[in-house]
Amino acid sequence: MERRHFLRMLTGIGMAGVLPMSLVRPALGATPSRFVITVSASGGWDPTALIDPKGNALRADGMGPVNKYPASLIKTAGKLRYAAYADGVTPPSTDSAGHLDTFFAKHYSRLRVINGVDTQTNGHETGQRFVWSGRLEEGYPSLAALAAAPYASQPMAFISNGGYDFTASLVAPVRTAAAATFSAMAYPNSQYPTDPAQRSSGFFSTPTHAAVQAARAQRLTRLRVSEALPERVAQMAKLETVRKSGVSLDGLLAYLPATVSAGLKGQAEIAVAAFASGLAVSASLNLGGFDTHDDHDEDQAAALTALLDGVDHLWKQIELRGLQNKVTIIIGSDFGRTPFYNTADGKDHWNITSVMAMGAGITGNTLIGATDANFEALKLSASTLEPHSSGIVLTPKHIHRALRDFLKVPAELDALFPIPVEKLALFA
Repeated sequence: MERRHFLRMLTGIGMAGVLPMSLVRPALGATPSRFVITVSASGGWDPTALIDPKGNALRADGMGPVNKYPASLIKTAGKLRYAAYADGVTPPSTDSAGHLDTFFAKHYSRLRVINGVDTQTNGHETGQRFVWSGRLEEGYPSLAALAAAPYASQPMAFISNGGYDFTASLVAPVRTAAAATFSAMAYPNSQYPTDPAQRSSGFFSTPTHAAVQAARAQRLTRLRVSEALPERVAQMAKLETVRKSGVSLDGLLAYLPATVSAGLKGQAEIAVAAFASGLAVSASLNLGGFDTHDDHDEDQAAALTALLDGVDHLWKQIELRGLQNKVTIIIGSDFGRTPFYNTADGKDHWNITSVMAMGAGITGNTLIGATDANFEALKLSASTLEPHSSGIVLTPKHIHRALRDFLKVPAELDALFPIPVEKLALFA
């Protein structure tokens, strides 16, 4: 399949247009030194039911308890603390990777947890934007888009599964699809693209299909040479290069399982297959179900189970392809949930949240940041990252400032979308 078909079918646009001219772009088809995956728990997860547990101790303001499980049941894995299941909630089998005990026993040595992050909002749209771009203001690209920007001419540089995926026109987001759709795109002239035995049966004969391809290429060349404005000439030249370059989508299919899973697991399988086949650089994965205004304990536990099970499956796919030293994963959510229950036995929006990271370059079994018994963020010393009364409160700005340095985002892109905040060694 030629790249022009792929971009037309998946993105509906031609080329990203605002990359700074001074940015050094890797050669077409170059393999990045690191892949980036963001996993969004959309709707606002409850860190006190996961990695910042409080339990049912009485609150000083009389609005508690924060959780309905006894504080004595809070568990540890290495240096990390994690929640217990509330009374009345049936936990998944310990054979399930989504079970809290199973997940943390397996992955604590890989996990870096950052607690007490103040999103300064309780609105979904604003929270997603701040958590995944580092800025409350509109117009800033998501972390995954920024990581893919230098590779914008790659066919699937940035794969998106929803959530906050604004790109600021740095790169075209590619919406993922079912495996059958990838087969159709990989073999556009085939009447039976999903059947290897019949793929050679085309809508057009091989010579006719080749003639159509050649005619399209010639038309693009005519459009380019007819342009007079220098910037349009440059953009048309880039577009011609992309559309004339072949992309091996059948290579992607070779890395996919025979049956792609549903939900977060399927998103993980497609993203890792795209990395392994050299077609993608970053991906945003997305799972909903966390906006638990009613029946919080039961619904939040179900959503967290699906999240942890999906992250475990993602890691299995990464190890299967031998990419564990090249893929960095960031896990977060819009904001947190209130440190008390409402009249519907649910929890509403709360500005304090947590972030988890694992994978390439991440030092695991590490906990940074803290909250008090009322689930309010504690200030941290900028130098030691330990709680300090005269320190600073962590925000997504600090997270993204540190992530940009950690991921070595090019200075040109960093300057184009600045994050003016103290630099903290959150991922050092």
